[in-house]
Amino acid sequence: MRRRLIAWLPLLALPIVAACGSARPAAPSPEAIETAESLSSTVSIDAPVSSTPEKGDDDETTIVLSGRVFGRGPTGVILAHSRPADQTAWFPFATKLVNTGLYTVLTFNFRGYEGSTGEKQFDRVDLDLTSAYDYMRDQLHISKIFLVGASMGATASLAVATEQRVAAVVAISTLAQFPPLDALMSAEQLDDIPKLFVTSQDDVPQEKTQEQLWAAAPEPKEMKVYDGDAHGTDLFEGPHADDLSATLIDFLARH
Repeated sequence: MRRRLIAWLPLLALPIVAACGSARPAAPSPEAIETAESLSSTVSIDAPVSSTPEKGDDDETTIVLSGRVFGRGPTGVILAHSRPADQTAWFPFATKLVNTGLYTVLTFNFRGYEGSTGEKQFDRVDLDLTSAYDYMRDQLHISKIFLVGASMGATASLAVATEQRVAAVVAISTLAQFPPLDALMSAEQLDDIPKLFVTSQDDVPQEKTQEQLWAAAPEPKEMKVYDGDAHGTDLFEGPHADDLSATLIDFLARH
């Protein structure tokens, strides 16, 4: 069972949220987005308002997440976006995965992002990712599922992997803590689950988190560090895009 951090002072969360990036992220070109949309179909994913009912939740409707499904391969890959980005940041990589013919790929927007209902609630990103996992397993009938996340999506992926059966986890520019989630506590619980940690050497503080994750996580694990300071899916829009895509595709193929 995943261990949650129960008590966090609001001031402690401020630098952590800032670490996920508030600047406008690098975005795929309109042509890349158009190509990806032509290769995918829109889906709606139901997510509960909360995993632990709170006062007022009974008056809330179910959250509906906006998603897209690429391909019809036998193996599933769920791509979870970072805080300042949305699912379109994953579209170029999703397109490359589809072209292998091996995968069904699911992207989605967390609650409060474009097309998804509700307000942005960063303390429930793992709940939304779990709902995406349930959708792929129950609606798309895929049992072998990889989780690939960037920044807050990486932290959520490690957390969900402690509770769901996954083939492996790829965590890019992971946030050590994204309250109430703790990536280090999650990573140390992932025995026998292959893990790939990716970051940029000048992406502070994620590079430090990379070292902490490596120390905390049991085998099997792999690490990739790129030059520069690109954060999360911005790596797919820079000089390391082809190498990163090839690295991820190779990792998925081997597991």
